[in-house]
Amino acid sequence: MVRAFEPRPIPKEVVERILDNAQRGPSSGYSQGFDFLVFDGREMTNISWRHLASEEESHEPSNTEDEVVNASLIIVPLAHSQAYVRRYLEPDKKHFGRKSEEDWPAPYWFIDTAFASMLVLLTAVDAGLGAYYFSIGPTSKSIPIFKNAFGIPDEYYPIGAIAIGYPGESKPSPSLKRGKRPKSEVMHFGKW
Repeated sequence: MVRAFEPRPIPKEVVERILDNAQRGPSSGYSQGFDFLVFDGREMTNISWRHLASEEESHEPSNTEDEVVNASLIIVPLAHSQAYVRRYLEPDKKHFGRKSEEDWPAPYWFIDTAFASMLVLLTAVDAGLGAYYFSIGPTSKSIPIFKNAFGIPDEYYPIGAIAIGYPGESKPSPSLKRGKRPKSEVMHFGKW
């Protein structure tokens, strides 16, 4: 995750590659219950930053260390649960008995949208760019305000946002001091 970017544009063909790959992830029943709100270029990203942090304050740079706002591309992945419910009411999927969100063993709309987000992140890195995945606002109360600001339909849920651009100089995140958990604590072979 890169938290500082250089203020320079990403070539259109690279942006297109990132957006194309976002649609290549797995999708339960090929439901494709994800959409993306794209802010490409400084003019559009400046508008998005006004709504990404919170309803009380914008995420505009308060000092020279806040260079995340230099990202020239922001992608907001949105999950759409009803796309899955409708798909599993079709004849070839009806036998699963998934007639509502509650009938799913896990919220695949969030899982598949996260897969698509990972493809965005991986494609950005593969293209020599940096990327930063972050939440929208400090609390869930920020989501309705963000959705309203950009006309996002009620049935779509933004799972976060991804800032993409050319990496700049940034201070290491304090969270990195925690280090990765040892593999022996994370991997469980055959049983817990």
